[in-house]
Amino acid sequence: MLDRRDLGILIVDDNDISRSMLRHILNSEAFNVIGEASSGVIALDWLEKTIPEIVCLDVMMPDISGLEILEHIKSVSPETVVLMVTGSNNRDTVVKAIKAGANGFIVKPFNPATLLQSMHYAVNKSQKQLKTMIDRRKAWKNSGLI
Repeated sequence: MLDRRDLGILIVDDNDISRSMLRHILNSEAFNVIGEASSGVIALDWLEKTIPEIVCLDVMMPDISGLEILEHIKSVSPETVVLMVTGSNNRDTVVKAIKAGANGFIVKPFNPATLLQSMHYAVNKSQKQLKTMIDRRKAWKNSGLI
C-alpha cells in the first residue's frame, strides 16, 4: 500500500476557490499537494521543473485547454495519474479525455466524499506505476539529481 504523503499532487485550475477547496480536502486526508497552477502556461512551466505523481487538472482553462495539458503530461510522463476536474458532463469532452489518457474525473461542485473516492480509486488502480514514480524520484533525490 502506498503512503499518501509520498504522492506529489499538482492542482491546476484557474479558479482560486476550486484550487483552495481541492487543496484543503486533499491535505485533510494527508495527501501531499506539492504545487498549484492557476493557468495552463503556469502548469506547463511547473511541469518542466518536476513531474508529480498525480495531477488534478481543470478541463476548461482560459489560456490552454486541460485536454492539451493532459496530452503534454502523458507524452512526457505516461505514468502520471491525471484526474480531470470539470463542472460539465459533456460526453465529447469525457471521451476525448479518456482517449488522451485521463485516469478519472472530479466533478464540480466538489463533494469531499466523492472527491476522495475518485482519488482513492485512481491511486488504487495505478499503484504499480505510482510506486515506480515514487521510487524513481527518491533515487534521483538520493543521487543529487533533484
